Amino acid sequence: MIRTFEPIHALQKIVDYIWVVDFDLLSADNREDVIMPLGHINLIFNYASDYWLAGDDQEMVIPNKVVIGQMKRAKHVRYGQQLYQIGISLTPLGYIQLFHVPSLEITERFVQASDVDPDLDELYRVMMGSKDMEQHISEMNHYLLHKLMLNQKDTNRIEQMLAYVEQEDENLNIASMAKYFGVSISTLERFFKKQIGLTPKVYGDIVKFRKHVENECLRKDIQYHYYDQSHLIKTCKKFAGKTVKELEKLPLELTLCYLWHGKK
Repeated sequence: MIRTFEPIHALQKIVDYIWVVDFDLLSADNREDVIMPLGHINLIFNYASDYWLAGDDQEMVIPNKVVIGQMKRAKHVRYGQQLYQIGISLTPLGYIQLFHVPSLEITERFVQASDVDPDLDELYRVMMGSKDMEQHISEMNHYLLHKLMLNQKDTNRIEQMLAYVEQEDENLNIASMAKYFGVSISTLERFFKKQIGLTPKVYGDIVKFRKHVENECLRKDIQYHYYDQSHLIKTCKKFAGKTVKELEKLPLELTLCYLWHGKK
């Protein structure tokens, strides 16, 4: 079972959604998954079997309490027999407002949650030993609201830039964006990358792909929103690890199957 929950009103700018993945017994054929670059910073609490980051040149156990920074391409993971995880997909703005630090420090990294905030250890412990989703979501909301009140920071500039990229993602032009904000291209890219962990162009590419993945109508016409078939294939392989045709064949990976076939 995979479920997602919308954030409460007070957290809408900093949380995209809270999600729960719960499977009592995964067969060997269903233990592969993909962490997709969707523009989020993910906080994940794992309460079941260990799981691994897998790749051609690396394999490591992912911490049970982990913050995953911005990713530039799909990462492959493998689960054990049992899977119970609850996570928060933070917006880039949310990470800055909650923890008062730029995202660049954790880009492409899997960081022990306690290294981001020691209070996450206590939150993990409080939620241990129960699968009461309502209680878990309540505890997470309480934690987030508390942090938000403690870490007041002026984020107006980067918030405006993020909104610009979200609005213009289909035809994002970095020169036009720099002119809009009254700065040079190099200044724009340096500031944006420090705060978000990615350049405006890379983040814009991810936002565009995410919108087409999460919206069923846009997904059906995805081929018309990229310059040519070759560009679409390259983008899809980079962000999802598969081509569009491969995704349409009901992939075994839990996240891909949910996003492309099961999300309503």
